[in-house]
Amino acid sequence: MEKIYDILIVGGGPSGITAGIYAKRAGREVAIIEKFVVGGQVALIGQIDNYPGFSHIQGDELTKAFKDHAKSLDIPFIYDDILDFNFDSDAKILKGKKGDYKSKAVILAMGSHSKELNISGEKEFIGRGVSYCALCDGNFFKNQEVAVVGSGDSAVSDALYLSNICTKVYILTKGQLKLNNYSEDDLKNRDNIVLLKGALSKSIQGDSKVTSLSFDKNDKEEIIDVSAVFVAIGRKPDTETLKDKINLTERGYIETDERLQTTARGVFACGDVRNNPIKQIATAVGEGAIAGTEANKYVLKNFSKK
Repeated sequence: MEKIYDILIVGGGPSGITAGIYAKRAGREVAIIEKFVVGGQVALIGQIDNYPGFSHIQGDELTKAFKDHAKSLDIPFIYDDILDFNFDSDAKILKGKKGDYKSKAVILAMGSHSKELNISGEKEFIGRGVSYCALCDGNFFKNQEVAVVGSGDSAVSDALYLSNICTKVYILTKGQLKLNNYSEDDLKNRDNIVLLKGALSKSIQGDSKVTSLSFDKNDKEEIIDVSAVFVAIGRKPDTETLKDKINLTERGYIETDERLQTTARGVFACGDVRNNPIKQIATAVGEGAIAGTEANKYVLKNFSKK
């Protein structure tokens, strides 16, 4: 007999895991589908200083705590990439690379992914000096000079992390820094970080691997010799497969009501994939709690309890 879950959650980040915990504790049969790594962005960042209960905690430590909590409740993780959705009937169908999955309700918590610079050499050198995750790849460039491109918290976080293992770290920003969790003083306290404001990245050069980055500054082209370029210019939601299925904003974020239900009946959304003004771990967890609770109410109201 084909298995039908009460609730399927797409995305294993803080919001998805929290949704799963709330739904499971309410007695629903749930599973979390994750295509990459449990923890989402949290698993890929360094120190976290603004999550309540922890004055300082590493991203991978917090991820482990989230995952261990889910496992303690026997919530299964399914590793698959969902390529299409069918929300037209009571039994929602999620089509993955490895198979199809059915459920009475769905919670979308796919998060977002890194934006690209779209400059010459970027795609050619991915994996050979171009990276979108300093925590993942930084150690490959230990005792070398590297560049970080970006002006937000993620760029500063990457630069601070890299400054511990690299001899010099350049930060290139098109304009001023736009920070919420850090300040420019955090960078000034590191002797091996060089902040280049008003630097527009133009191209990445190299042979078998990255050797330099060129940029325009004050109407003049400059080149810095670096072994790696870490791109940290923001993210965009993973909602390409949801077009024409639910309402999305112009930027691709999911629109919901106050109960976090989308325009598709029985389909909810939470976390960074949703159209919300603040994208932090704390808000993702809060939204996950709401989505898990509301999805549970939906199943109880619309389906007889087995």
